[in-house]
Amino acid sequence: MLELYYLEEADSICSNRAVMTLAEKGIDDWIAHKIILMDGDQFTPEYQKLNPKSQVPTLVHDGRVVRESSIICRYIDGLKQDPALMPADAVERAYLEEWIKDCDESGYQATASINFVTKFRLAVPIEKMEARWKQVTDIDRIHRQQSCIREGLDSLYVLRAVGAWERIFAKAEKTLSDGRPWIMGDAISLVETTHAPFIKVLDLLRLLNLWLEDRPHVQAWWDRITERDSYKLLEEYPGQSEDEDAPHAVAGKKVAAKFKELLVDYRALMPTAD
Repeated sequence: MLELYYLEEADSICSNRAVMTLAEKGIDDWIAHKIILMDGDQFTPEYQKLNPKSQVPTLVHDGRVVRESSIICRYIDGLKQDPALMPADAVERAYLEEWIKDCDESGYQATASINFVTKFRLAVPIEKMEARWKQVTDIDRIHRQQSCIREGLDSLYVLRAVGAWERIFAKAEKTLSDGRPWIMGDAISLVETTHAPFIKVLDLLRLLNLWLEDRPHVQAWWDRITERDSYKLLEEYPGQSEDEDAPHAVAGKKVAAKFKELLVDYRALMPTAD
C-alpha cells in the first residue's frame, strides 16, 4: 500500500514533485492524505511521528516511511522499471543528481522566498504567521520566512532568489541549446519532475517571463512540460487560476517592476552568469 501525505495546492512545491513523479511513472493506486499547512495539520503528534520536521510530503509504503521530496521522487522511480526517470549510465545519473541537488539547495529557497514575499506577505495575516513560526523546527526556514514577510522586497533573500533562478535558467538554456527536448536528453526525467513545481510558482505569479524572455530553449522546454498530463494534474489543484485577479497574479504584479530591477542588478553584478 502506497500512501502520500501532501498539500494539495497549485503552489505546493515539494508535494507536487511527488505527485508529478507518481503520474509520470503511471502509478495511480496511491492513497491520498491531504495536509492543510495553514491549519497546522503538520504539527499534530500523529503527523510528527511520520515526519518530525513537520514538512510535506511524506510517503508511506507498506508501513515504511520515506521523507524529503527529492528522496521520495527517487524512491518512486525505483518502484517500477518503466518508464525510467533516471538514466542507466552512472555518469549520466551523476549529472542528473547535480541538477536535483542544485534545485534542492538553491531552487527551493529561491521559490519559497519568492512565494513568501508575494502571496503570503499580502494574503496571510501576520498574526497567523507568528503563530506558525512558534512551531517551525528549522531555524533557517524561520529566518528566511520572517525576513521575507517583515522586510519585503528589501530582504536579501529576494535578491538571492532572483539570482538563483537566473543561474539555473542560464544553465538550462546552455544545456538545451543542442536541440535536446529534455534536460537529460530524449526522455523526461526526475530533473523535470523536481524542477517543474518550483517553476510553476513563478508562472502563477506571472514572473516567469522575466527570466525566459531571452531564453527560447528554456521557454520551449517549459511549454513541453506544461503539456504533460503529470503537470496538468497540478492545474486542477486549489490556487490554480488564469484570472488576473487571482491572489498569485495580483501579488506578482505588485513586485514585477522591482524583480526586473533586481534581475538587472544581479546580471550587472554577475556578468558571467550565462
